[in-house]
Amino acid sequence: MNGSAYFLVGPTASGKSAVAQHIAEREGQLIVSADSMNLYRGMDIGTAKPSAAEREKVDYAGIDLAEPSEKFSVANYLNTVRHAFESDREIIVSGGTGLYIKCLTEGFDDVPPENEELRTELEVLDFQALEKRAKEEATDLYSRLTADDRRNPRRLIRILERTAAGSAASAGQASRLRYGTWNSKPKPILVGLHVGREVLHRRIEQRVGKMYAAGLLEEAAELVKRALSPTALQAIGYAEAFAVLRNEMTIEVAKEKTVIRTRQLAKRQMTWFRNQLNVEWIDVPHGTPVEEVAKEVLALWERLGKTPVVL
Repeated sequence: MNGSAYFLVGPTASGKSAVAQHIAEREGQLIVSADSMNLYRGMDIGTAKPSAAEREKVDYAGIDLAEPSEKFSVANYLNTVRHAFESDREIIVSGGTGLYIKCLTEGFDDVPPENEELRTELEVLDFQALEKRAKEEATDLYSRLTADDRRNPRRLIRILERTAAGSAASAGQASRLRYGTWNSKPKPILVGLHVGREVLHRRIEQRVGKMYAAGLLEEAAELVKRALSPTALQAIGYAEAFAVLRNEMTIEVAKEKTVIRTRQLAKRQMTWFRNQLNVEWIDVPHGTPVEEVAKEVLALWERLGKTPVVL
């Protein structure tokens, strides 16, 4: 099934969600979220999910698709948002999960050589936890590593990724493990928001402060009552909040660590966008009103047209 949509991408805290909301409220589009954390029910404050008030004004897809205890794959995501593209609605796809966006615009015949979801999950682990998983889940590959490689977190992540890919292949999914020649045709041009480094860092700090003020600890306290998946346990903001609840970290330290991890996420997102997608960026200076950014986005969409979606 093929459809089309207007895309708005960018790193976390770039303002894309607010701009998409502003446009959709006035133009009547349905927004498809392309954010891998927005899909978990009950994880609202720490993921900066659209508020209930915002969702009363705009219809969303791609939000609240799974329990935090569940593992949720890219294929699951594509299957659940398919209905949006089968409707007659005009659609805005907004988000920062590059793999979701890439699959929507280029198809899901294969899987990229690096599993972004698994990579995100592993990168947040401390060395001891990473080493433990490597020994348990990639025993054979771990045994072949040199002593230096065993102390290298990047090497441990790679052998875990290779093991996961091998498991998928043995389960009959080999055709989904080769994204090497995936991009044989020209990439569509997407619209993205670019914010200067200092401004982005300031926004991230402000966002983290607002999350705690909005009740992140209370939300985390409810989540820990449930059986959580590794992804939910290690989610940015939540892992630190859980540590505060266990009296392992002060709130100030938790905020600082959350800011650092969010900055790292934004950097990884920009690397993905630059290497994997074709994005025409709109520079957003500090203090630019949402209305002004929205005008620029609409002008670019008008010039570029809608992007085909492949499902």
